[in-house]
Amino acid sequence: MVTLSRRRFLGAAGALAGALLTGCGRDAARERPPSDADVLAGLLRHELRTWEAVRGVAGAEAIGRQDEEHVVRLSALTGAPVAELEAPPRDDPQAALARKQEGVFAYVEALPRLSDPDLRALVMQLAASDAEHLAALRLAAGEEPVPDAFAGFTEAPER
Repeated sequence: MVTLSRRRFLGAAGALAGALLTGCGRDAARERPPSDADVLAGLLRHELRTWEAVRGVAGAEAIGRQDEEHVVRLSALTGAPVAELEAPPRDDPQAALARKQEGVFAYVEALPRLSDPDLRALVMQLAASDAEHLAALRLAAGEEPVPDAFAGFTEAPER
């Protein structure tokens, strides 16, 4: 018969905890990180949705043109043809604001996933451009252009 002492119990619990922690993350470590092309393709999808949401918003013509330039640039990098927008333009500033905020989050989330420093620089430029667009759209909607010092990063984006 094995007697169970506190020392033996704590030793067994520690060994079990160590074994569990050793196994944690093993599946994630086997996953291949996305390629730069995959990351850019995801950003292209975000940019297309943003461009679509901004089209037709009163006073956002310049923003729409810049979004189109972003789409062309990302399309060239991914090798994808420039997609045609399917939805008709509509004047929905709130939808445009939401899409712009999602776009900024997407660019920031993509940065650590890119291995090419030149692509990181490009993504930072596009993120800054989208952040400027977001501030301009907020201002046009009568809101504070930058409502907090963390530019919306105090809350996780809704998915």
